[in-house]
Amino acid sequence: MTHRPDRGSAGLLAVWVAAVVVASAVVAVVWGGVLVARHRAGRTADLAALAAAGGLARGTEPCPAAARVAAAAGADLTSCAVLPDGSVLVVVEVPALPRLATTWGLDVPPARARARAGPPP
Repeated sequence: MTHRPDRGSAGLLAVWVAAVVVASAVVAVVWGGVLVARHRAGRTADLAALAAAGGLARGTEPCPAAARVAAAAGADLTSCAVLPDGSVLVVVEVPALPRLATTWGLDVPPARARARAGPPP
């Protein structure tokens, strides 16, 4: 019987393939979670800006209305300003991967989006 130097390499190859598959799955989950957070932030910013513009049109303070909408969507209103042209600019942040970040200790910044709404020009 002759000695083969590659004996057992199939098992090692299988371990490496499994590691690559698991790493790819983790990257896909994180990437997907970040994309979902980004879309949620954009949608929430749009709704908060519309709520603020509606409050401004009714003669009330616009920023509390924007803050209520953002909080209802699970976001933080980080900025709200009435611009000189009568429109309102809001910036919201949505936590990206809150459970995954706390479980695995990942430092994932929040998704941020801004939107502007107001009277037609």
